[in-house]
Amino acid sequence: MATHAYAHSQNYTRTHSITFLSDNLRNTLREVIREYGISPDKLVQEWATIERGIKAWLESGHLRIVVVEFYKPGSSIASARWDFPTGYEGSGANDDMWSDKAYLRQLIGKSARPALDCIYRITLSVKAAAPDVTGFSDTTFLSTGTLAARAAGTVIATRHMTAAAVYWR
Repeated sequence: MATHAYAHSQNYTRTHSITFLSDNLRNTLREVIREYGISPDKLVQEWATIERGIKAWLESGHLRIVVVEFYKPGSSIASARWDFPTGYEGSGANDDMWSDKAYLRQLIGKSARPALDCIYRITLSVKAAAPDVTGFSDTTFLSTGTLAARAAGTVIATRHMTAAAVYWR
């Protein structure tokens, strides 16, 4: 009987970690977009689909990176980009759930700022053999041109998984 209760507890806390990470990825993406002076309305409108992919692939362990690319309409080159790689090792500490918004704002100040006439798209990168999720299809990333990636460390953490930040400038 104790094993059954333990398994249920583990499943519950992992599900809670997935929800926490997903919710905070949404807030983080919205913060980056808004700080660039661009409306996050598209993110809000598309969130149900994006969240379905994030949660499904976090659950299966296939989500690699959540990416937001800023670009001028019709361009194949990103003028700014953020990557949020996910890690499945987590902090390992019970009840450890946090998101560092102050640190994120510092990073935004260091990153490349897209022109105000840019638009954005959210892309989820997954590992091979990821299960299909309704609303997603294959795509490629935009060229980063002369932008260079800057790894910035963890911005969201739970006991079971984390999301780091990589900004391009």
